[in-house]
Amino acid sequence: MAFRALQSRHLSGADYDPGTQSLSIQFVNGAVHRYLNVPQTTADTLFQVSSPGTYFHDKIRGKYREMQIAAGSTKSGGRSRRRF
Repeated sequence: MAFRALQSRHLSGADYDPGTQSLSIQFVNGAVHRYLNVPQTTADTLFQVSSPGTYFHDKIRGKYREMQIAAGSTKSGGRSRRRF
């Protein structure tokens, strides 16, 4: 997986596989989540918008089937709720 850098306080990069329509998002804490059945246009837009975190929150998070593929670290040691 070759992540493309994103300019965001919460997202560090993303990678899209058009063959499987899967979008992998890497968060700044190191966690990686994969979103399934994401249209190419949605992924392309994520890479082009001025605020990828806001676009992710509004258009991707909670809208596509998600699976965590790598755990991240949290400074609080517990669950944290983040706003993008």
